[in-house]
Amino acid sequence: MTTQPRFVRGQPASEGVVKGLAIVKSRAPDDFAVQEAPAQNAWTLEDFLRALTQTRDQLALFQKTIQERVTEQVTQIFAAHLAILDDPEFTGRIRRRIENGAAVREAITGVWSEYVSALSNTANPYMKEKVQDLTDLVNRLLSNLARSGSAGRVGDYRGRILITSSLFPSDILRLVAEKVEGVVLTAGGVTAHLSVLARSLELPMVLADAAILGTVVDGTPLLVDAHHGLIYIDPPPAVLANYKSLLETRGKPSPEERDVQPHTRTKDGRSIRLLAAIGLVSEAKLAADLKAEGIGLYRSEMPFLIRNGFPSEDEQYTVYRKIAEEMGQREIVFRTLDIGGDKILRYFPTQQESNPFLGLRGIRFTFRHQEIFDTQVRAMLRAGFDRPIKIMFPLVPSVDSFLFAKRLVKKLAADLAAAGAPHQAAPDIGAMIELPCAVGMAAELAEEADFLSIGTNDLVQYMLAIDRTNEQIADWYVPWHPAVLRAIRFVVEAAVSRGKPLSVCGDMASSEELTPVLVGMGITNFTIPPRSIPRMQKLIQTIDASAAKALAEKVLASRTVAEAAALIGVKWKAEY
Repeated sequence: MTTQPRFVRGQPASEGVVKGLAIVKSRAPDDFAVQEAPAQNAWTLEDFLRALTQTRDQLALFQKTIQERVTEQVTQIFAAHLAILDDPEFTGRIRRRIENGAAVREAITGVWSEYVSALSNTANPYMKEKVQDLTDLVNRLLSNLARSGSAGRVGDYRGRILITSSLFPSDILRLVAEKVEGVVLTAGGVTAHLSVLARSLELPMVLADAAILGTVVDGTPLLVDAHHGLIYIDPPPAVLANYKSLLETRGKPSPEERDVQPHTRTKDGRSIRLLAAIGLVSEAKLAADLKAEGIGLYRSEMPFLIRNGFPSEDEQYTVYRKIAEEMGQREIVFRTLDIGGDKILRYFPTQQESNPFLGLRGIRFTFRHQEIFDTQVRAMLRAGFDRPIKIMFPLVPSVDSFLFAKRLVKKLAADLAAAGAPHQAAPDIGAMIELPCAVGMAAELAEEADFLSIGTNDLVQYMLAIDRTNEQIADWYVPWHPAVLRAIRFVVEAAVSRGKPLSVCGDMASSEELTPVLVGMGITNFTIPPRSIPRMQKLIQTIDASAAKALAEKVLASRTVAEAAALIGVKWKAEY
């Protein structure tokens, strides 16, 4: 008799297939706690000092490991932990309590509790993150004490799959440094910057219902299929056998990757350009290796999100220059800072917003904090001094906003010229079409911009009034909605009629079901994750552009979402 495997169906956030033992950490922002570690009355001051040294050595190793993966200067993600370790007040208090007769564990947790009490009485998310840093460090310290004399390595997550309800971008980097196999995130919907960062670091991640926390305990065997959002709990041999080849080839080039061609054409010969969407320098090399025809979108907010403070102009220049050098003379589109919504700089104080997705984000953040914009654009212009870079503004709401930002760029270029600094004097300047109001002004924006890019994730969100991070309404986030597709067609017609290049990015750009429709509407530039290039090239080579045009016309004429879904082959249940 065959038993059905237990599994949880979640939502893919970062692709990959991994297996390992569960490690469960329910860590909501307001529920920080130290782990249970055995209280050894025999622990001495010398044991405490030895654990301090061991913890410091581990953090130094993690710094080195992540710096080898991520060339952005992000090793300061461990700086908060090291600063606490080196704080004579914190460690001094613990030492004095031990010297006065307190048990080592009680001395550590007692001082931790005092610090947490002082830091927790605030709504400031930055201070909440300090509580997390302190708690993580104390947990590491206690684990090292518990393993005193053991060869085990605290924080080594090899063979482990983390299940947790809360993550910061810096956590992703820590987990990669600590060799975690994969992550199951159990709170909220798709958090854009977390999933993008996980993809950039090739860390498989699935978003699942929080109920999994009640059914899985530490040490439970798991298999996570992050391609399809499946989590197998204690998978039987038959399931493991089905995934055997995928598990064995993880991290190795696929046949598609080895065979990728430098140019992509449809079955009937139409040229389609596949550009890369990246957020880290390391992805530029991957994009070049996979023969991307350029960088269609560099998400410049990533170095801001994974740091503990604003990168300087020179630090940003170093990042942008490395990308430029990796791509040679191929196209590079730098998007200016897109902060707001679910992308929050925890080191930068902002006012609480009742609806942050309708608040200070995208180009609006630029206008409110122009000094940050100026620093970033100067670094971009300097990095492109010897090649034709492009600069693009996110979430453009009007022609007025676009023209104002464009004038700022020209002024900054003039300032660099006056200072005698090598720079790109005349970069192409583009606008992202992500808002319904920008769709309505697409013709005018096409006249003023050098190029346009349709950001499909936000366009769907704002067209349908769906918060894409809200798991309660995730089923209603349908990019094949006829209104969304008609909006895209309107932008295509505006760009084509004015002879301006147009690309499409976001999840729709790499959707197997929607790609034929987009090709049929006249899209010729697709900006997609580097790893998607081989798959997309293979797909496009099977598409007949004439047949795709006929399909697009039928889908665009659909009267209902269900009708559009049936035409493109999407399995969809009614949203009511």
